Amino acid sequence: MTQCCAVGYPPVRSDEDDVRYTIAIDQDIVRAELIGAESVEETKQFLRAVANYASTYLHFLFRVRSSKAIFRLEQQGLIESLHEVARSPSHRIAWLADGWDLQIAFEYLELLARQHTLNVRSFRSESHALQWLGQQTMTA
Repeated sequence: MTQCCAVGYPPVRSDEDDVRYTIAIDQDIVRAELIGAESVEETKQFLRAVANYASTYLHFLFRVRSSKAIFRLEQQGLIESLHEVARSPSHRIAWLADGWDLQIAFEYLELLARQHTLNVRSFRSESHALQWLGQQTMTA
């Protein structure tokens, strides 16, 4: 994986409490992995860290492992946190999960995000996610 040090963003790792995440750049895609999130606040912390890259990068691949599925997304402010990353229609966020419960939660997140005009999709395979991220974004 190519790291982004040349443009001022070293790879980021967090091991705060039980929540761990890594953020690295691979070509023009921000790859971020969240491990062990148990609450919306921990997921929002992860999204805030990734949002630091949104002014420079448009494509994000989020992989979530060993985390609790969250379904009350709007009530707990997760959509607002996604807005920090997906700042424009050109921004794309692809979610990958390691289990069926997280996959269902991300499919629900995709539905809600689209209602808020966010360009978010959930995928079952990394190859499909990367294909979608690589497509040209239509702008009006």
